[in-house]
This record gives sequence, C-alpha cells and structure tokens, in this order.
Amino acid sequence: MIKSNHPSLFSLSTIDDPYSTYEKMRKYGDIYWDDKASSWCVLCFDYVHKILNDESDFSTDHLATRVEPVLGDRVLAQMTGKEHDEKKAIAMRGLAQIALDGYYLPIVREKVKQLWEGLAEFKEVDIVNKLAAPFAHDVTCQLLGIDEQWKARIAPWNRSIVKFITLLQQPATARTKQLADAKLFRRFMLKMIEARRKAPRHDLISFLAVRGYREGVSDTEIVALALNIFLAASEPLDKTLAYSIFELLRNPDCLAKVQSDKKFCEALLSEVLRLHPPVQIIPRVAVNDVKISNYKIKKGDSVYCLIGVAHRDPVKYNDPATFLPNRVEGVPRSAFTPSAKHLAFGSGVHFCIVSMLAKRQLLAALESSIPYLDQWQLVPHSLVEAGLYTRGPVRLCLEKVGG
Repeated sequence: MIKSNHPSLFSLSTIDDPYSTYEKMRKYGDIYWDDKASSWCVLCFDYVHKILNDESDFSTDHLATRVEPVLGDRVLAQMTGKEHDEKKAIAMRGLAQIALDGYYLPIVREKVKQLWEGLAEFKEVDIVNKLAAPFAHDVTCQLLGIDEQWKARIAPWNRSIVKFITLLQQPATARTKQLADAKLFRRFMLKMIEARRKAPRHDLISFLAVRGYREGVSDTEIVALALNIFLAASEPLDKTLAYSIFELLRNPDCLAKVQSDKKFCEALLSEVLRLHPPVQIIPRVAVNDVKISNYKIKKGDSVYCLIGVAHRDPVKYNDPATFLPNRVEGVPRSAFTPSAKHLAFGSGVHFCIVSMLAKRQLLAALESSIPYLDQWQLVPHSLVEAGLYTRGPVRLCLEKVGG
C-alpha cells in the first residue's frame, strides 16, 4: 500500500501545481502506480506514445462510463475497424466541406477582430473571459450551425458535459445535474438535426443530418459526434489561444518575430501545444496483462497517459520546461498531424479528427491578434490555471501599455 505522503493525482496540491506532483512521481520511475487514483500514471513520452498506438493491449473502454452517458451514444474513440473508419471518414468529409473552405475562416478572423476592438475602451481586461473563451464558443457554434439566439443558452449545458467528462472526483449531486443538462443539450441537437434535414444550410449539422444519415449514421450517433466535435473544437481552442498570447507578451523576441514573419506562428503554436497541452490526461484500460520495461500492468487496470509530463520528458526534449519555439525537436509543419513531435492531439488510430481545423482556427486567430498585441502588456502574476484532465488559463489579465 502506498503511503499517503506519496504523490497522487487526487492530492489537493496536484490541482494547484500538477507538474510538481508529476516530477515527484517521475522519481519512482517512468510508470507510477497511484494508489489513491487506482491507476497507472505513465510519465515517459515513449511509453505514452506506445500505449496510445497499441490497440491490441489498451482500449478506450472507460469512455462507456465517462463520455457515453452525457453524449448519448458511442463516439469515434469507442469504435474500431470498419465502423470506425467509415464514420470517421464521414466526419472528416463534413469538416473539410464546412470548415476548411473559403467561407468559414474569414468568419473566424472577423470574430477575433471584433473581440479585440471591443476591448479598446478598457485599461485592464481578463483575456480569457473577454476574448479567448467567447471566441472559441462562438466559432464552434458557427461551425455546427447553432444560431445566435441559442449560443448563450447552450453554454451552461456544454460546461456540464465538460465537467462530467473531465473532473476525476466530484459529488453525485453534481453528476446528476450534469446528466440533466446533457439531456437538454441532446434534445436541442435532435430538434436541430430534424430542422436541418428539412432545410439544410452550410454547417456541419446539416451535412451530418443529410449526408451522414444517408450513409448510415443514426440521429443519436450524429448528436454524439456533434457534441464530441463541439468539445474537441472549443475546449482546446480557448486554452491554446490564451497561452499563445501569454507566451508572446512575456517573450518580446517572439512577438517581434511573428510581427515581422507570420509564418513563425506555426512554430509558436507547436511549442505552446507542447509546453501547455490542453488535454493533460488520456486514459486507457489494459485489455491484457502487459509488460512495459520492468512494469507489469494487469488486465483491467486503469492507465493514465499523462500528456503534460510526457511533453516535459528530459529524455525527449532539451530544457523541457522552457518555452523554445525554435527547438530542434519540433517540426512546426507537422504539429497538427499524426507525425507531430508532441502528443497534444493524441496518437494512433484515435488521433484527434479536428487537429487540422484547430490549426486553421488558431493560425487565423493568432494572425488576427498580432496587430493588437503592442497595445497590451501582462499584468504581473495574473495567470490563473485550473484543471487536471484538461488544463488551461481561467484568468489572464492584460493592461494597456502606458495606462
């Protein structure tokens, strides 16, 4: 039995400073048994990569209780073989048709500009809640086709789904409320699917309601897929944009570089995703008894792939805790592909399907933000981060240069 003073994901100190806990875990080895969490914590980059690419020994069975109750049906990450490939192809075609054409990205750029212009009257702003979060929510609603009058209504429903999926510990009363909110969101989406099937528009729900349904995707599967895409598109977007602004303003050389050469934005985003991955934990369940190095993982064991600490593996990266957009281990052009030198979008067959969408969104948002950044500076010590499963800024204050 591991003593109570040993590091654990469930320790209060981990919520405030997870990286300190992870480094304590690393002292015990590359794979650490967390007694309180009843899970293996995988800390080494190569082992995380191996597990995420090993479908025969590690499954996504945990999603049946962590995700399916709120999304209402199975998601792509629960599927395998032909079913997975066919339904992933449908989703990818929809994303390509709706989000990667010439219609969507100008809307993204315009939204960022509107938000920055709206901050002009303030001397101090919380960039997370005044820019990054509303931007992510708005452009994701635009992608799915959720009308303006419903955007505020669905926001708390979405937050409930996020909490249900990402909070490792919470009371039963909270989960009951989250399940109720998720049910409301699913009902809303079903009505939207019905309406779009009758009168399609240029949005992802219309594509899935017509083309997806025609190719064998049921309405409950469309809802689950749409809500999953909503989470996958919006959750990392606000965190990565906020962290990008944070790193630019505390690294003047980087800001000068992107101002003179927008192509540098890809390298910057690649390093932000490495140092500040929005998804910090990717769980798996051992399907068989597995031996990795000297560690024996038993069939049925819970395994947490810790992305944040894997990205700070000194064997994989030089000076891993330092923000270095020009680091030799990074290849910016592949940062949003399965060959990325980081694991922010996962790895293997369940690599995140919205990675290229995220690239387009983040590049558009960052490039549109550059002209405004000279007007602002960081308020010292104002960055407040939260989360364990997913982690990002919940507060980051900027003040006008010169007051």
